[in-house]
Amino acid sequence: MEFEDRFVTVTPEGISLDVVLAGLGSRFIAFAIDFLLQMVALVAFLVVAFSTFGNNASNTSTLVLVGAFALFALIDFIGYFIFFEMLFNGRSPGKQMTGLRVVRVGGQPVGFWSSLLRNVLRLVDMQLGSVYLVGSVLILSTSRNQRLGDLIANTLVIRERVAAETQWKNPTWTSGAEFSAPAWSSTAWSPEAPGRAWLPPELAHWDVSAVPDSELALARAFLANRSGYTDEARRRLGADLANRMWPLVAGPTTPSQPEQFLEAVVLVKSARS
Repeated sequence: MEFEDRFVTVTPEGISLDVVLAGLGSRFIAFAIDFLLQMVALVAFLVVAFSTFGNNASNTSTLVLVGAFALFALIDFIGYFIFFEMLFNGRSPGKQMTGLRVVRVGGQPVGFWSSLLRNVLRLVDMQLGSVYLVGSVLILSTSRNQRLGDLIANTLVIRERVAAETQWKNPTWTSGAEFSAPAWSSTAWSPEAPGRAWLPPELAHWDVSAVPDSELALARAFLANRSGYTDEARRRLGADLANRMWPLVAGPTTPSQPEQFLEAVVLVKSARS
């Protein structure tokens, strides 16, 4: 039984992408971490400001200090999230630590205007006691766990498969070159290539009979068109397809690079069909 909130969307490349939505608890933890870092920055600003202007008690310097503090607080509160979401592809430090990411509803990376809009609207989401009551109620009541900023900016906060993606970074094939070109090669596989009747020893014991034709078709489409994706889209789509297909394949014991795994499944399926 699954208790995760899931959302299925179709990417611009025509591939169905199944993501896990972040819940209120994980989002609160991520925000708490970010809020702590924001407070550290704000305190550091105050220390520097008072050490610089503290000896000058004139009305003018006081007004300048108050204005500078208000401006920095606004930048710290809103600009912090925009800066990190742009720099780290939808992940603030808090989201990175909790395995969350902001994306657009269609699965694309969050853009500047979407990030700006969703973060400016934090001023509304945090109302009623500055405890994000408005945002919390909306996250709990909307089908996609979206606060007001997400609804207006058309964004989602999703959970990344951190453990799985870490495994995919460590190839474990003993001789992967025997049956496919290295991952990220546009010539590793083509839909026009004829089926192969021979399988290398690494794949001879694999059982792919549980892989449905629909999943195999998605893998073929991805491998045939992967050179046309951006690096980020290629990495995420490959990992998502490999994660979905991994439980259906008997034989391999440790995940390899996702593209190599998909190539191997297609090869075994083709050789035995």
